[in-house]
Amino acid sequence: MQSRAAIRYAKAIYDIANEENSVNEVYRDMNFINELDSSSLDFKNLLSNSQINYHDKKKLILSLINENNVLTEKLIDILIQNKRVKIIGDIASSFIQLYNKHNNIKEATIITASPINNKLESEILSMINIKDANSVNITNVVNPNIIGGFIVRFDGKEYNASIKQNLNNLKTELTN
Repeated sequence: MQSRAAIRYAKAIYDIANEENSVNEVYRDMNFINELDSSSLDFKNLLSNSQINYHDKKKLILSLINENNVLTEKLIDILIQNKRVKIIGDIASSFIQLYNKHNNIKEATIITASPINNKLESEILSMINIKDANSVNITNVVNPNIIGGFIVRFDGKEYNASIKQNLNNLKTELTN
């Protein structure tokens, strides 16, 4: 869950980007920062390392982003000035949520035992009757504990077609 500060920064940068017609460019930067923050321990360590001065942190962060937007750079400057650069991942996540809300894009999570390709993703979405897959951002979470099958979380609902769930259901039936 993002802090209130992260949500405020995200809303402010979204509003400014909207005024300057650069929401899509800032979204691209925020998406990249969000992916880095969620997948790279080195990136998190960079943000929280007090031994690295803020100027160097800024240069390192911007060097990771290809063709960063001016607003992204200004956001990093403000975060450095306010000594809040370590919440940039939460800001990016909040920005993405705002972007998705304004563009009517829903979020879905597909949990599988191994990574899936686009074709299988589309098949799973059609099985659970999600018509417009273009307006759905899909996150594939790999969890070998489900053994096989899949679990889909979408629009506040969960559809569990995992082998582990089927085995648990069978076990419950046999013990009753």
